[in-house]
Amino acid sequence: MGQAQSNQETVGEKVLNAVTAPLAACCSTRAPARASVLLNKKGELPVCNAAYKGELSELQSLAHQGPGRKLHVSEKDADDNTPLHWAAVRGHAKCTDYLLKCEADVNAKNKDKDTPMHWACSGGNVEVVRLLVEAGADGVARNSDYTTPLHFAAADGHGEAVKLLLSSMNYRKQEAVNAANMDKDTPLHWVASEGHVEVVKILLAEKADVNACNKDLNTPLLVACAEGHTAVVKVLLASGANVQMYNKDHWSAVHWACASGRQEVEAEARGVGSS
Repeated sequence: MGQAQSNQETVGEKVLNAVTAPLAACCSTRAPARASVLLNKKGELPVCNAAYKGELSELQSLAHQGPGRKLHVSEKDADDNTPLHWAAVRGHAKCTDYLLKCEADVNAKNKDKDTPMHWACSGGNVEVVRLLVEAGADGVARNSDYTTPLHFAAADGHGEAVKLLLSSMNYRKQEAVNAANMDKDTPLHWVASEGHVEVVKILLAEKADVNACNKDLNTPLLVACAEGHTAVVKVLLASGANVQMYNKDHWSAVHWACASGRQEVEAEARGVGSS
């Protein structure tokens, strides 16, 4: 139930952490002079810092220094984040566009296997998501927890980003909308936990499995009842959510609704069936 929040906090922590890289990781015997371009005296990557801050002119200047422009825009920090990751999560569309035109790797993965699209969907900037889609970003990319960009966009309530992402997928749309991560949570589980009812409607319209079970056998309905999201509970029930399903602890929607302390949620659950 708290999985969506904990994952989002992880992304947030990455954004707040300093963009650093050890000097040894950026130097090589073949190109020792590159260190003076890529690293300042504190060991930070200026090209990543410029992307993070959205400073396009500085980013352009740094990218053009040294023997190869593509080399600099694909540099990685200590966590293997690229400038494109940082521009994407901060919603800097101009920097994102520039990096893509410089042939930055649109599907680069950091140490957690997050791609720029994961971070863009967490940030929710629709223009950045559009730029990544047009550049061929993998909308169903899995990180180390098997979580997809759609999980992040849905959990944070970024409806327009969800729509754009799904509209770009064609034959992979069903794969994306029902993708299960390591905990077997689908995007619908995450958004039901967070209570973003409009995004719930979008996913259901795209045939998200309303009765999908995670590793604890909790369905999106059970998750919504546990978190006390009345509007989400109503939408899920109207879409065919099975109120008689139980999780591995033999708790039903009514059990979770009672535990949440929200009488209106309990009333909704009891109005369809008994526990």
